[in-house]
Amino acid sequence: MGNLTLSIITVNFNNDAGLIKTLESIKEQTFTSYEHIIIDGGSTDGSLDTIRNYARTTPNLSYWVSEPDKGIYDGMNKGIQKAKGEYLYFLNSGDCLMNDILVRIPFDGTQYLYGDANLVYERQRIRVHTYPDIPDFIYLSDNSLQHQSCFIHHSLFIDNLYDIRYRIISDWAHTFQSLIMNRCSYRHLPYIISVCDACGISSNLEELRRERERWFVENLPPILSNAFRDCTALDRARFREVVRILSHTDKFKKRAKKLILFLYKISHFFGKE
Repeated sequence: MGNLTLSIITVNFNNDAGLIKTLESIKEQTFTSYEHIIIDGGSTDGSLDTIRNYARTTPNLSYWVSEPDKGIYDGMNKGIQKAKGEYLYFLNSGDCLMNDILVRIPFDGTQYLYGDANLVYERQRIRVHTYPDIPDFIYLSDNSLQHQSCFIHHSLFIDNLYDIRYRIISDWAHTFQSLIMNRCSYRHLPYIISVCDACGISSNLEELRRERERWFVENLPPILSNAFRDCTALDRARFREVVRILSHTDKFKKRAKKLILFLYKISHFFGKE
């Protein structure tokens, strides 16, 4: 396909009805510099017939497979390993792109491009989820950017695939590492990218919070782990609204950045043997 801009990766397991909706939303796009990769977990519900029919009519489908896997993140990793695009985009079965939205995405080398999302709850109740222009450490300590609205530069996955030990939060963890710990470049796109099912496994908030706390403990020195867990508590107490007001000043931004770097340097120093 030459120099591809985008790899769309779709993971599916026994969700033929959702897969059909997803494929239809992709076929509505006029953007052409993309490949589509489908990773099926060994479905038995008719999904394979849908994929085969799609393959016969869609030249952009560059790879598909149907085989058992170790969960959604294992499937997403398989897609990453086959992807050739500059950017990766994960649109799993049941999730849909907005009408012809891809032509609006400025694929300009920014490492993390993210837009807003329509979240669909029970009884087809829809809520527009608008993300902040600055996804700071307090926000991301207790919130996620929907991967269905994120275009992630391929370079961020080099030697850094999704961690399949977690069932729910590996995409959040990758975002947190990229934006907060590695300080990659990012931009908020102030329009709706996708329509997402909000009733999936990630809607189990208690398990989600347990996995996040486990990730903090396993991946950060204690001083930082405790700090970010405190940020989670502050976020739930709506302290972020105060921080958001203050964060519009350059002085606050500089001091907050210095504080985090200072904590990191201290933890790194005392963590040495």
